[in-house]
Amino acid sequence: MTLINLIKSVLLKISMPQINIDSSYGVIIIQDMNAVHVDEIYAKIFGYESPESLLSHIDSFLDLLPVDIHKLATQNYHNIVAGKMYPRGHTFTNIDRNGREFTVFSVDHLIQWHGKPALQVTVIDLSVLVEANERIREQDLMFKRLITDSGQGIMVHRNFKPLMINDACVKLLRANSNEQVMGIDSVLKLIPHQYQVLAKQHYQEIICGNTIGSTSVVENICFDGSTRFFNIYDNLIEWDGEPAVQVVIEDVTDKVQLEKELAYKATHDELTDIFNRSAIYDWLDKHLGNSADLTCFLLDIDDFKLVNDTYGHHSGDKVIKALADIIKAVIEDNQGAVGRWGGEEFIGFIPTLDMQLVLELAETIRASFERLEFKSEERAFTVTVSIGISEAKQCHDMKRIENLIKAADKCLYLAKSNGKNNVNISDLTAI
Repeated sequence: MTLINLIKSVLLKISMPQINIDSSYGVIIIQDMNAVHVDEIYAKIFGYESPESLLSHIDSFLDLLPVDIHKLATQNYHNIVAGKMYPRGHTFTNIDRNGREFTVFSVDHLIQWHGKPALQVTVIDLSVLVEANERIREQDLMFKRLITDSGQGIMVHRNFKPLMINDACVKLLRANSNEQVMGIDSVLKLIPHQYQVLAKQHYQEIICGNTIGSTSVVENICFDGSTRFFNIYDNLIEWDGEPAVQVVIEDVTDKVQLEKELAYKATHDELTDIFNRSAIYDWLDKHLGNSADLTCFLLDIDDFKLVNDTYGHHSGDKVIKALADIIKAVIEDNQGAVGRWGGEEFIGFIPTLDMQLVLELAETIRASFERLEFKSEERAFTVTVSIGISEAKQCHDMKRIENLIKAADKCLYLAKSNGKNNVNISDLTAI
């Protein structure tokens, strides 16, 4: 089957009667990113009277494409000419020289032109198809569509049983073959168990027409066992005379991971890898409730300025990081949260009023930190910490939280005044 006949066979599977596909495809040949040959139909698709007119009005093949895909088109050219990529299809929207917006489907493949490698691009003007599609949508009718795109996978399923899947989707799901994907009973197996109920509800909403053209980022388990994140756009279509769901899939794992990293950095102190001040308040907002009994720890490194002045800021950072690690281990083991309050001062919260436990935890932190030995230019030194503790019953609003912190601060001041390296605890339980 020739390339053009293959394209026709794909497009003709879409129920579009009375469309003359033979009259709407054209060819351009590109060498070194320059157009070296254009046929009559290609020129007319792009609004030119003749191939000669088109060639005389452009400096590069890129002049015919939207600016936002120039980089992709250049990379695509070099990959195909270098033999790194097989023939591939694209669907994109363009604007001709007269300002008319139109949609084309193109297929690129490698040829020889005057003894040198070149890229032949065969395009089909899909404008008529797009217009017909919009008319069908207005009549609430759905029809089958096959779209081939380098960066997206396409699947059609009914009640999660695959009915059609393209090669791009097979690769995105990291399957060995199309047959492997088509052979599974349900794509629910690719969705983590905790999200399957939501997936079923979403499917029913689409089938019932309550959700149209929705898009979302979902977590999937691929065939090789890896976890990937996909941006999916799903829509109701008609397949073999019955409703089905078409899903367009794009791998956004890198983007999701980057967003998670940025979110983590926005909420964590860079030096200590614990919550920053704003993140502590966010944690409190999420954990406040009518029965939110809380104990607050305020901790301050004793004579920290002397540490910096004597041993240098690098050693001071090591001291801060060491104390943060100790506090984090102790507080988080008790379902609490810890953050850097500022400089050498830390804050922690645990949901308890068991003062025996609280004192034991505070003493564990104090003693563990005191035992640490730091070195700077072969000089060993130790550092201590003072701790103030306050507690409150039913700490369910931020005003009470602020009072709780103030009470802990007063206790910290008393711990410092009493010789440092000790724990001072408030006896108030109704702040």
